[in-house]
Amino acid sequence: MSTEDGSDAETDTEAADTDDERPLSEVGVGDGREKHLHVVTESGKEIDHEEVYLRHTETEYLVSPDVDFPPAETTRYRKENIDRVKVTQHHSNCFITTATAGEGPTLDSLRGFRADVMAPSRTGRALLRIYEATSPPIAATLARHPESTATRLVRGLVDRCGGLADRRRAASGDGERAALSLALITLYVVGVCLGVLAHGWLRTRERWLS
Repeated sequence: MSTEDGSDAETDTEAADTDDERPLSEVGVGDGREKHLHVVTESGKEIDHEEVYLRHTETEYLVSPDVDFPPAETTRYRKENIDRVKVTQHHSNCFITTATAGEGPTLDSLRGFRADVMAPSRTGRALLRIYEATSPPIAATLARHPESTATRLVRGLVDRCGGLADRRRAASGDGERAALSLALITLYVVGVCLGVLAHGWLRTRERWLS
């Protein structure tokens, strides 16, 4: 197994427990899809992982070329030691969320809202089709400028939406869930519009500097 700075660590020779027997804090959660990752540590070290799988726990990112995450082939990154984790190739339709917030609880929360609320409705599906058609170039531009003011604004809105999605899931009353769903859909539209503006501004700046 490797440590968060990419250096070799002592190999765990004990047989790995099955996921059913290991606690969630150790197993982590992920979507089981192959990804390319670019990791930047707090110290500025950059590490690339190609064709790997990603899981996250409350405190760590787990990266492995094997979907079963055997300990000897899994690199664990402490979140407190990471500046950012960027998914540079993926099979997720949450393009802007992944580009700005990366893999983690926010992405999982918004995927849940997408599946539970937007995908089942005709209006929601129409919004998702618009998003999927327009967001890949926006996400690519934002990913190239992770520390720009425009990207930080989009990231802040994405994080806000993730928090509302969590509140909606935890809400006990139908009225509260409906109100939070409406607020999230509204912010969804606002977020796409903000992403379009950020993309336009950043692309213009790129042309000025080229």
